[in-house]
Amino acid sequence: MQTQIDSNEQDVSNFTDFTTLLYPPQFAADCLGLTTRRLKDIEEENDIQIRRVPRGTVTSRAYTLSDIFTIASVRRAKGHTKSLPRQVRLSTFVQKGGTGKTTYTVNFAIYAQFCGHRTLVVDNDPQGDTSSVFGYDPDLELEDLADMGIPADRHVNGHLGNLLSPDLRVRCFEEKSFDQIVKKPFGEHGPHLIPADAYLDDLAVALDAENNSDFWYASWLERAINGEINGLDLSSYDIIIFDNAPTASRLTKNSIVASDFVICPVRMDKFSFRALNRLSDWMVRFSKAYRRSPGVLAVPTMFIRNRKRIMANLMLLNDLFPGRVTDEKLYYSEDYGKALDLGIPLIVWKGASSKTIEAMRMVFSETLSRIKNLVL
Repeated sequence: MQTQIDSNEQDVSNFTDFTTLLYPPQFAADCLGLTTRRLKDIEEENDIQIRRVPRGTVTSRAYTLSDIFTIASVRRAKGHTKSLPRQVRLSTFVQKGGTGKTTYTVNFAIYAQFCGHRTLVVDNDPQGDTSSVFGYDPDLELEDLADMGIPADRHVNGHLGNLLSPDLRVRCFEEKSFDQIVKKPFGEHGPHLIPADAYLDDLAVALDAENNSDFWYASWLERAINGEINGLDLSSYDIIIFDNAPTASRLTKNSIVASDFVICPVRMDKFSFRALNRLSDWMVRFSKAYRRSPGVLAVPTMFIRNRKRIMANLMLLNDLFPGRVTDEKLYYSEDYGKALDLGIPLIVWKGASSKTIEAMRMVFSETLSRIKNLVL
């Protein structure tokens, strides 16, 4: 990882070159839910070349993230992973900041891809936090990247508004192709990203001028999946996940109208519960107004065991969303902040404790299981 300071010595940008991160066989196997023996067999059966690095007097295999995603892709192609019944669209949303929404989105996308599900993340928040965690700082221009020694391909040069622009009456954005905008932080076989920047706010203004202004994402997705948009085919993705700002904006409403499920990471505190109560009421009104009722899944985050107040809040959460709260929880850990400071998604940070990563994997596994059951 490199940390560069600009000429004013005021702004610091953490840049992690994901291609340089190397992982031992056990970590790679754990990412894929395999034994190290089975991992090696897959490499030999498919002629996948893994670099070797010195370790004492011998050498051992060292995996890049691209290697691990490639192996996941091979397993999918051979039918060794369980597929989803159909494409699933998700939105992460809760009307409260600081609940772990972006952390959930980024790490779940990586986990889903490890499981063999082709995943597209759409950063639907003008702040662009999801884009930043994936390594694309929306505030940096090309000259800034050059000054900091960051590759030019980390430049954010478009967002969802550029893809919708051809059909909008108010043309706020230059028309661009999907290939010009999409980012692939871990290579072709990793999760893909439609990034965001502050100009995404203008898309809400443009949508306000349209008929059926909350249905544009849904319509665009349907046409993109059915091959009705030249040069754009989203049918190959198994999961499309929108990460939203903590406000019920025009952009957020569009993503939820287009989604099958709303994922709500929530802290066990009174402020988050007020937000959930507002969300519950909002979803009832949403269902009546739009005649759509996406599934809701609440995920307890920053959970601390054996705290009476937290356990009481968990009971209230289950009363508020009966049957729609994950049994597994994301537990409080300093690992989250450390991984964020390093610019590495926690689920692929070697420095994280095994308990933190395992809890995250269990939450994501339960999420996928619930999604599969509900779309059958």
